[in-house]
Amino acid sequence: MRKFLIATHGTFAGGIRSSLEMIIGHQEHLHVIQAYVEENKGLEEELTALLGGLSENDELVIFTDLLGGSVTNQVLRHALKENVHIVSGINLPLLVDVLLADPDEPVTGVIANAIQAAKDQMVYVNDVVTSQQPDDFQ
Repeated sequence: MRKFLIATHGTFAGGIRSSLEMIIGHQEHLHVIQAYVEENKGLEEELTALLGGLSENDELVIFTDLLGGSVTNQVLRHALKENVHIVSGINLPLLVDVLLADPDEPVTGVIANAIQAAKDQMVYVNDVVTSQQPDDFQ
């Protein structure tokens, strides 16, 4: 079974889960860790509990907010486990694509495709609007 974790600094994880579930509905296998919300409370305890609950048939996709940040750095020690996959620099399109992917599709391909699609969603809209002809908006 494919499980998911969003781990971020502060309450970003809860906010992005709220938006995600507004778009695609409640996700039973989606977990959230909001690090440092309480003074000096990291994520190791919650992460260890979640990893301890994985069976050998489970895979866990961990999404973090900032490459090189303390949350990602703490998660990295689990990166070499065969059933753990870490994606940093998350955004909503990426999460939607990965969570809605066919669970029978290999997770590495799902992640690669979702990262490319998420990159394609990042657009400076002003350039798009100013490159359009005035007739395009009528």
